[in-house]
Amino acid sequence: GKAPWRRRTRAATTPTVWSELSPPSRRRSRAGYRPVAADAASSPPRDASKGMALLPHLACVAAASGALAAYRFLLIWMGSISEYTDYTAAQLGVAVAYGLAIAAWFGVEVGMFLSPRLGYGGVPSSEDAGLKGIKVASESGGEDASVLTTENESSRDSISPPEPVIFGIRSSGLAALRAAAEFSAIMGYVYLCDRTTLFAKGPKTVSPTMFWGLCAAVLTVGLCTLRLAGKKGEVVTAPLQRDQTEEWKGWMQLQFIFYHYFAEGEIYNAIRLYIAAYVWMTGFGNFSYYYIRKDFTLPRFMQMMWRLNFFVAFVCVTMNNEYMLYYIAAMHTFFTWGVFFTCWIGHQYNDNNAVCLLKIAAATGVTVLLYDVPGVFHAVFKPTAGLLGFHDPLHPEFTDSLHEWFFRSGLDHFVWIFGMLCAYSFPWYDRQLLAIEDMPS
Repeated sequence: GKAPWRRRTRAATTPTVWSELSPPSRRRSRAGYRPVAADAASSPPRDASKGMALLPHLACVAAASGALAAYRFLLIWMGSISEYTDYTAAQLGVAVAYGLAIAAWFGVEVGMFLSPRLGYGGVPSSEDAGLKGIKVASESGGEDASVLTTENESSRDSISPPEPVIFGIRSSGLAALRAAAEFSAIMGYVYLCDRTTLFAKGPKTVSPTMFWGLCAAVLTVGLCTLRLAGKKGEVVTAPLQRDQTEEWKGWMQLQFIFYHYFAEGEIYNAIRLYIAAYVWMTGFGNFSYYYIRKDFTLPRFMQMMWRLNFFVAFVCVTMNNEYMLYYIAAMHTFFTWGVFFTCWIGHQYNDNNAVCLLKIAAATGVTVLLYDVPGVFHAVFKPTAGLLGFHDPLHPEFTDSLHEWFFRSGLDHFVWIFGMLCAYSFPWYDRQLLAIEDMPS
């Protein structure tokens, strides 16, 4: 009385479960149901499996609750030694967010750790969901069964172990929680060092000997760890490739730190050149990317904005600082916008040299109008004074909140355009270098 395509085949020692596979054609539709032998030894009873799955979740909740309790006591202790007692709503908000991130990470970490030890193997990964523990019964016979067996033989051999899942979070997603918890700990450490009495505050020690000694030590380490640029086995001859510019930026960052730590005012002019070099690389790097890749999509642009500002934004909120205290981030952001709009407007004509140079000339004219015509700068940026304004406690004579933004960005307001010109001329420059190398010696 049963349909012929619903034939049952009984295994000698193992129970049989049924799996439906999508038939490729109407001819094979009657072979869509396959008898599949389940590994009884690896599959605990349903009730026991539910119990095993529940225990890691309970452990996760308990661990997260303990982490929240510990975090609360930590906040109370930090508040008792804090130099400030008035907190903004944003500070309180991120404090709660940091605690939730740490608690979520710790709870899921404990649950993942205990899952295999409590006998809960988890669920198969998305790629293995239809393959784990499946064996096609050859007793069903027929052409379709043999084809199915051949197609899945290699897949069954490469099945990965099941992933533990805690409240919908797989073990593959644990890295994001770890990163969030690490970031929260970094923000807490920054506040602990700068806003509490745990570490004594004092005047900076001016020591040229220590400054230059540290510079020499870092240089020595750098010379001892020289390596070829590019990937292993690859010979890179192009100037200003990624490894060079990254090392260049690293050296400048070290100089910034040493300069501020030792108050080494004698190298102020060099520091100004380093900041201009950063702005130059903003114009050079972004123009090169847009000119070559022609990628003006919103996700890529927002990714760049996130990279430039996410750390500064969280530091500002956590420490209740003004954005312009970290003016280099504001400068990079503003000049990146300048490069983007220069390349995006009429981007279909970027391969035309005359049009490209005309757009760079237009960007130069707008910059002159913005910075060198009195009144224009303040008229344009007045609506952003809440974000770009700065109230310097060391210079109360500056009553104009946009003074710092005008001064800092105005020092290098042509440098990013020079960077675009260098990027535009770079292919020609590279060809000249290659021609010189090919000349007979």
